[in-house]
Amino acid sequence: MSSIQNLFQQTNPYEKFVVQLVELESQQKYKLEAQRDTQDEQKKALGDVSSSISEFISKIDEISEPNNKPFSALSTESSDESIVRMNSATGISRESNYNLDIERIATRDTQLSQLTTGSATDLSGFGTGTVDITIGDKTETITVETQKDDGTGTMVDMTNEEILRSYADAINVAFGEEAQASVFKTKDDEFQLSISSLETGSANKIEMNGATGVLTEINAGLNRMVPEAELDAKFTIDGVTFTRSSNTVDDAIEGLDFTLLKGGNSQASMSVTKDLESSKGNIEDFIDKFNEMNRIIRSRTFIDGESGNKGPLQGMRSIRNLSINLRMTGINSLSGAGTDQLDSLSDMGISFENNGNMIIDDEDKLMEALNERSDEVMTFFSSENSPIAQMKSQAETYTKSGGLISSLESGIDQKIDRLDRRIASEERYLEGYEERQRQQFNELQLIIAQGEEQYNKVMSFRSSMGF
Repeated sequence: MSSIQNLFQQTNPYEKFVVQLVELESQQKYKLEAQRDTQDEQKKALGDVSSSISEFISKIDEISEPNNKPFSALSTESSDESIVRMNSATGISRESNYNLDIERIATRDTQLSQLTTGSATDLSGFGTGTVDITIGDKTETITVETQKDDGTGTMVDMTNEEILRSYADAINVAFGEEAQASVFKTKDDEFQLSISSLETGSANKIEMNGATGVLTEINAGLNRMVPEAELDAKFTIDGVTFTRSSNTVDDAIEGLDFTLLKGGNSQASMSVTKDLESSKGNIEDFIDKFNEMNRIIRSRTFIDGESGNKGPLQGMRSIRNLSINLRMTGINSLSGAGTDQLDSLSDMGISFENNGNMIIDDEDKLMEALNERSDEVMTFFSSENSPIAQMKSQAETYTKSGGLISSLESGIDQKIDRLDRRIASEERYLEGYEERQRQQFNELQLIIAQGEEQYNKVMSFRSSMGF
């Protein structure tokens, strides 16, 4: 019987009715799934709002910290970038100008040996040599052999080239971070040793002491390319003379870092001025973060009276209220401000549009405030009594642990959990419902088939009897 039922299920003309009945019975499940989709959309929208609020708060934290110097940053400028490069002026608190005269820049200590015939072996006659080399605060003893095993156990003299290369290799191993040594083939069979410090100045000069054997001979022929007394940079700033081992100078003028690039009594000026573009950029970033937050809140809470379209958070008035409340707070004045003190965003040429966006409506007023009253701008953004601090406090009630958004998300999660359980229950019900409907139609089909079979038998009997 089971195999017959399966056959009927495959050929049952009523199968389409089963599908239609299940579809009709699934309407409650579809409604629940639509409700769940709505909750998912609301949760995502809340996440978008929370992120935008957090970014706005972070920007307030950044520009309200005096140590960040958001409105008093200084920029540096060299009158000739080929002579001196300005690196930073982080330790300078006021505008300055300095006249620079560079007599010479710092150079690396480079020493060259005498030319020697590479294939000759005269250096080996001086025997194994040692020398103490000091570069900076590091001293190493170098040893160079003058004979080698020819492969048969016999010791033979090394060539001059081999001895020079052995010396160079030993220096590179011992002073890999302080110096480099190379052997150059200047022409057919002439070779020359070069030893150079990797850092400039007399503090990193190459000193050799206590040479013996072959190294006495080689070192005696070493010549400095730059006299030891001229390894350091020498320059004047406003008439004051300085010498430094490095061309990058950060201790001549407190807070100013620069790099010397060209000597020969080259002259240039170094200027430190207010970085108004950086200050303006911080104001613009603050406005951008506020406007992005306002845009996201409005796009998630809107309702169109004509079309009926609405944002996923349209029913959450508390979310929409944040944008409105921040705008109202933003037009307030700094509590306790002195007479003629800058005490509002409008004093900086900043206002709000009807859609809640913050804008710079008077750039001249803003630049004047940043240039002439930067301390007051800083006070306005950093004071605990300022509208900015109040805006931050209002925003934090939404994003803090256990805050409004957290509570709303928790409520949504509970709704999603309940909907998931109801959807699962509906799916179990529909599985049973579909099985029952199919069983009933299968039984009906079986009865019809059995009736047709009996009918055919009767008709066959009647035919055989001549009826």
